[in-house]
Amino acid sequence: MPKGQQEMKFPSEFEPYLLTIQHNSKKPLTKWSPQSGGDGGRNWLRRPDHFNIAVVLAPFSPYFVLDIDGEKGHKNLQRLQIAYGKLPTTYTVQTPSGGMHFYFKFDPQVKRTISFIAKHIDTIVNGYCLIPPSIINGKQYKVIVDASIVPAPAWLIKLASNTSKQIDMPAKNKAVAQYDGEDYEFTIWRARKYVEKMSPAIQGQGGHSQLLRVCHVLRKKFNLNIHDCRDILCEYNTRCVPPWRLDVPRERYDFFRKLSEAEKWQ
Repeated sequence: MPKGQQEMKFPSEFEPYLLTIQHNSKKPLTKWSPQSGGDGGRNWLRRPDHFNIAVVLAPFSPYFVLDIDGEKGHKNLQRLQIAYGKLPTTYTVQTPSGGMHFYFKFDPQVKRTISFIAKHIDTIVNGYCLIPPSIINGKQYKVIVDASIVPAPAWLIKLASNTSKQIDMPAKNKAVAQYDGEDYEFTIWRARKYVEKMSPAIQGQGGHSQLLRVCHVLRKKFNLNIHDCRDILCEYNTRCVPPWRLDVPRERYDFFRKLSEAEKWQ
Protein backbone atom coordinates (compact mmCIF):
# COMPACT_ATOMS: atom_id res chain seq x y z
CA MET A 1 0.00 0.00 0.00
CA PRO A 2 1.49 3.41 -0.89
CA LYS A 3 2.59 5.55 2.03
CA GLY A 4 0.06 8.28 1.23
CA GLN A 5 -2.81 5.79 1.27
CA GLN A 6 -1.76 4.55 4.70
CA GLU A 7 -1.89 8.14 5.99
CA MET A 8 -5.38 8.61 4.51
CA LYS A 9 -7.02 5.84 6.54
CA PHE A 10 -9.75 5.84 3.92
CA PRO A 11 -12.05 2.84 3.60
CA SER A 12 -10.74 0.42 1.00
CA GLU A 13 -14.10 0.64 -0.74
CA PHE A 14 -13.21 4.22 -1.78
CA GLU A 15 -10.45 3.00 -4.09
CA PRO A 16 -12.51 2.70 -7.34
CA TYR A 17 -13.96 6.19 -6.80
CA LEU A 18 -10.83 8.24 -6.10
CA LEU A 19 -10.29 11.48 -8.00
CA THR A 20 -6.95 13.31 -8.25
CA ILE A 21 -7.16 16.98 -7.22
CA GLN A 22 -4.72 19.81 -7.93
CA HIS A 23 -2.16 20.70 -5.28
CA ASN A 24 -3.51 23.05 -2.55
CA SER A 25 -6.83 23.19 -4.39
CA LYS A 26 -10.30 21.66 -4.61
CA LYS A 27 -10.20 21.55 -8.42
CA PRO A 28 -9.72 18.22 -10.24
CA LEU A 29 -6.41 17.72 -12.01
CA THR A 30 -8.20 17.18 -15.33
CA LYS A 31 -11.51 18.39 -16.75
CA TRP A 32 -14.29 16.76 -14.75
CA SER A 33 -18.07 16.55 -14.70
CA PRO A 34 -20.43 14.53 -12.50
CA GLN A 35 -20.73 12.06 -15.39
CA SER A 36 -16.96 11.52 -15.48
CA GLY A 37 -16.68 9.44 -12.32
CA GLY A 38 -13.24 9.09 -10.77
CA ASP A 39 -9.77 8.48 -12.17
CA GLY A 40 -8.79 5.95 -9.52
CA GLY A 41 -6.41 8.53 -8.05
CA ARG A 42 -3.70 7.39 -10.45
CA ASN A 43 -1.60 10.57 -10.33
CA TRP A 44 -2.04 10.92 -6.58
CA LEU A 45 -0.96 7.33 -5.99
CA ARG A 46 2.23 7.96 -7.97
CA ARG A 47 3.04 11.32 -6.34
CA PRO A 48 0.90 11.79 -3.21
CA ASP A 49 2.92 14.82 -2.06
CA HIS A 50 2.11 16.72 -5.26
CA PHE A 51 -1.67 16.37 -5.36
CA ASN A 52 -4.79 16.37 -3.24
CA ILE A 53 -7.26 13.50 -3.38
CA ALA A 54 -11.06 13.21 -3.32
CA VAL A 55 -13.77 10.58 -3.49
CA VAL A 56 -16.58 10.84 -6.03
CA LEU A 57 -20.06 10.68 -4.53
CA ALA A 58 -23.40 9.25 -5.63
CA PRO A 59 -24.77 8.36 -8.08
CA PHE A 60 -21.35 7.29 -9.36
CA SER A 61 -20.39 5.79 -6.02
CA PRO A 62 -22.54 4.37 -3.21
CA TYR A 63 -21.97 7.33 -0.86
CA PHE A 64 -23.31 10.74 0.01
CA VAL A 65 -21.98 13.27 2.50
CA LEU A 66 -23.66 15.24 5.26
CA ASP A 67 -21.65 18.47 5.31
CA ILE A 68 -21.57 20.46 8.57
CA ASP A 69 -20.15 23.95 8.13
CA GLY A 70 -18.47 25.54 11.14
CA GLU A 71 -19.77 26.23 14.63
CA LYS A 72 -23.25 27.27 13.46
CA GLY A 73 -23.59 24.02 11.56
CA HIS A 74 -22.52 22.02 14.61
CA LYS A 75 -25.08 23.78 16.78
CA ASN A 76 -27.84 23.11 14.29
CA LEU A 77 -26.80 19.47 14.02
CA GLN A 78 -27.10 19.11 17.78
CA ARG A 79 -30.57 20.60 17.63
CA LEU A 80 -31.52 18.17 14.86
CA GLN A 81 -30.30 15.24 16.92
CA ILE A 82 -32.32 16.43 19.90
CA ALA A 83 -35.40 16.52 17.69
CA TYR A 84 -34.89 13.38 15.60
CA GLY A 85 -32.23 11.17 17.17
CA LYS A 86 -28.48 10.64 17.12
CA LEU A 87 -26.46 10.08 13.99
CA PRO A 88 -24.94 6.59 13.83
CA THR A 89 -21.18 6.16 14.00
CA THR A 90 -19.77 6.36 10.48
CA TYR A 91 -16.59 7.43 8.69
CA THR A 92 -16.16 11.14 9.47
CA VAL A 93 -13.65 13.72 8.29
CA GLN A 94 -12.83 17.13 9.73
CA THR A 95 -12.24 19.80 7.08
CA PRO A 96 -9.50 22.46 7.25
CA SER A 97 -12.12 25.10 8.13
CA GLY A 98 -13.34 23.07 11.13
CA GLY A 99 -16.40 21.57 9.47
CA MET A 100 -17.35 17.90 9.36
CA HIS A 101 -18.09 15.46 6.53
CA PHE A 102 -20.18 12.46 7.59
CA TYR A 103 -20.12 9.70 4.97
CA PHE A 104 -23.24 7.54 4.55
CA LYS A 105 -24.41 4.84 2.18
CA PHE A 106 -26.40 6.49 -0.57
CA ASP A 107 -30.17 6.24 -0.68
CA PRO A 108 -31.84 7.19 -4.01
CA GLN A 109 -34.26 9.43 -2.14
CA VAL A 110 -31.46 11.75 -0.98
CA LYS A 111 -31.11 14.97 -2.97
CA ARG A 112 -28.40 17.59 -3.03
CA THR A 113 -29.39 20.30 -0.56
CA ILE A 114 -27.75 23.56 0.51
CA SER A 115 -28.77 24.94 3.92
CA PHE A 116 -32.20 23.36 3.42
CA ILE A 117 -32.22 20.81 6.25
CA ALA A 118 -30.82 23.59 8.42
CA LYS A 119 -28.56 26.57 7.89
CA HIS A 120 -24.91 25.60 7.40
CA ILE A 121 -25.87 21.95 6.81
CA ASP A 122 -25.77 20.47 3.30
CA THR A 123 -26.15 17.04 1.72
CA ILE A 124 -23.74 16.38 -1.13
CA VAL A 125 -24.41 14.12 -4.12
CA ASN A 126 -23.45 14.56 -7.80
CA GLY A 127 -20.04 15.79 -6.78
CA TYR A 128 -16.95 14.85 -4.80
CA CYS A 129 -15.36 15.61 -1.43
CA LEU A 130 -11.70 15.95 -0.54
CA ILE A 131 -10.38 13.39 1.92
CA PRO A 132 -7.20 13.06 4.02
CA PRO A 133 -4.38 13.72 3.59
CA SER A 134 -5.45 16.60 1.28
CA ILE A 135 -4.20 20.02 2.38
CA ILE A 136 -5.65 23.48 1.75
CA ASN A 137 -3.50 26.48 2.72
CA GLY A 138 -1.42 24.40 5.09
CA LYS A 139 -4.40 22.83 6.88
CA GLN A 140 -5.14 19.14 6.48
CA TYR A 141 -8.31 17.12 6.17
CA LYS A 142 -8.33 14.72 9.14
CA VAL A 143 -10.13 11.48 9.91
CA ILE A 144 -11.84 11.91 13.27
CA VAL A 145 -14.00 8.78 13.21
CA ASP A 146 -12.33 5.86 11.43
CA ALA A 147 -15.33 3.59 11.09
CA SER A 148 -17.25 1.67 8.46
CA ILE A 149 -19.65 3.68 6.31
CA VAL A 150 -23.21 2.94 7.36
CA PRO A 151 -26.68 3.79 6.03
CA ALA A 152 -28.07 7.19 7.02
CA PRO A 153 -30.84 7.26 9.63
CA ALA A 154 -34.37 7.35 8.30
CA TRP A 155 -34.96 10.87 9.59
CA LEU A 156 -32.00 12.25 7.65
CA ILE A 157 -33.08 10.52 4.45
CA LYS A 158 -36.56 11.95 4.86
CA LEU A 159 -35.30 15.48 5.47
CA ALA A 160 -32.88 15.31 2.54
CA SER A 161 -35.55 14.03 0.17
CA ASN A 162 -38.51 16.22 1.07
CA THR A 163 -37.16 19.42 -0.48
CA SER A 164 -40.63 20.92 -0.94
CA LYS A 165 -41.05 21.77 2.72
CA GLN A 166 -38.63 23.32 5.21
CA ILE A 167 -38.30 21.32 8.40
CA ASP A 168 -39.20 22.51 11.86
CA MET A 169 -36.18 23.02 14.13
CA PRO A 170 -36.41 22.69 17.91
CA ALA A 171 -36.38 25.98 19.80
CA LYS A 172 -32.95 27.57 20.28
CA ASN A 173 -33.46 27.83 24.02
CA LYS A 174 -34.18 24.14 24.40
CA ALA A 175 -31.61 22.42 26.61
CA VAL A 176 -28.80 20.81 24.61
CA ALA A 177 -28.65 17.09 25.19
CA GLN A 178 -25.35 15.52 26.23
CA TYR A 179 -24.08 12.93 23.81
CA ASP A 180 -21.34 10.34 23.98
CA GLY A 181 -19.16 8.85 21.27
CA GLU A 182 -18.45 10.96 18.21
CA ASP A 183 -21.15 13.51 19.16
CA TYR A 184 -19.11 14.50 22.19
CA GLU A 185 -16.38 15.52 19.74
CA PHE A 186 -18.68 18.33 18.55
CA THR A 187 -18.82 19.68 22.09
CA ILE A 188 -15.04 19.52 22.41
CA TRP A 189 -14.69 21.32 19.09
CA ARG A 190 -17.10 24.08 20.12
CA ALA A 191 -15.40 24.45 23.50
CA ARG A 192 -11.98 24.76 21.89
CA LYS A 193 -13.25 27.41 19.45
CA TYR A 194 -14.93 29.30 22.31
CA VAL A 195 -11.77 29.34 24.43
CA GLU A 196 -9.69 30.49 21.45
CA LYS A 197 -11.74 33.72 21.51
CA MET A 198 -11.28 34.27 25.25
CA SER A 199 -8.65 36.73 26.51
CA PRO A 200 -5.36 35.26 27.77
CA ALA A 201 -4.54 35.23 31.46
CA ILE A 202 -2.00 38.00 32.08
CA GLN A 203 0.05 38.29 35.26
CA GLY A 204 -0.80 41.41 37.24
CA GLN A 205 -4.04 41.91 35.31
CA GLY A 206 -6.33 39.40 37.01
CA GLY A 207 -4.70 36.41 35.36
CA HIS A 208 -5.86 33.89 37.96
CA SER A 209 -9.45 35.13 37.71
CA GLN A 210 -9.32 34.87 33.90
CA LEU A 211 -8.01 31.30 34.10
CA LEU A 212 -10.87 30.52 36.48
CA ARG A 213 -13.34 31.92 33.93
CA VAL A 214 -11.94 29.63 31.26
CA CYS A 215 -12.19 26.63 33.56
CA HIS A 216 -15.76 27.57 34.43
CA VAL A 217 -16.66 27.71 30.73
CA LEU A 218 -15.17 24.28 30.07
CA ARG A 219 -16.72 22.56 33.08
CA LYS A 220 -20.07 24.36 33.38
CA LYS A 221 -20.97 25.65 29.90
CA PHE A 222 -19.67 22.68 27.90
CA ASN A 223 -19.65 19.98 30.60
CA LEU A 224 -16.34 18.54 29.43
CA ASN A 225 -14.61 15.84 31.41
CA ILE A 226 -11.41 16.66 33.27
CA HIS A 227 -9.15 15.03 30.69
CA ASP A 228 -10.50 17.11 27.80
CA CYS A 229 -10.53 20.26 29.94
CA ARG A 230 -6.83 19.76 30.64
CA ASP A 231 -6.04 19.34 26.95
CA ILE A 232 -7.75 22.62 26.05
CA LEU A 233 -6.24 24.41 29.03
CA CYS A 234 -2.75 23.38 27.93
CA GLU A 235 -3.47 24.96 24.53
CA TYR A 236 -4.83 28.08 26.25
CA ASN A 237 -1.74 28.28 28.45
CA THR A 238 0.47 28.97 25.43
CA ARG A 239 -1.30 32.36 25.06
CA CYS A 240 -0.99 33.32 28.72
CA VAL A 241 1.53 35.98 29.78
CA PRO A 242 3.66 34.43 31.08
CA PRO A 243 2.52 30.84 30.56
CA TRP A 244 2.32 28.62 33.62
CA ARG A 245 5.38 26.37 33.74
CA LEU A 246 3.57 23.06 33.68
CA ASP A 247 6.81 21.13 34.09
CA VAL A 248 7.14 22.67 37.58
CA PRO A 249 4.96 20.59 39.95
CA ARG A 250 3.79 23.52 42.09
CA GLU A 251 2.78 25.66 39.09
CA ARG A 252 1.14 22.67 37.40
CA TYR A 253 -0.91 22.00 40.53
CA ASP A 254 -1.90 25.67 40.82
CA PHE A 255 -2.88 25.76 37.13
CA PHE A 256 -5.10 22.69 37.06
CA ARG A 257 -6.51 23.34 40.55
CA LYS A 258 -8.68 26.01 38.91
CA LEU A 259 -10.79 23.25 37.39
CA SER A 260 -11.97 22.09 40.80
CA GLU A 261 -12.45 25.70 41.93
CA ALA A 262 -14.61 26.33 38.87
CA GLU A 263 -17.05 23.68 40.09
CA LYS A 264 -17.92 25.97 43.03
CA TRP A 265 -17.68 29.28 41.18
CA GLN A 266 -20.95 31.00 40.35
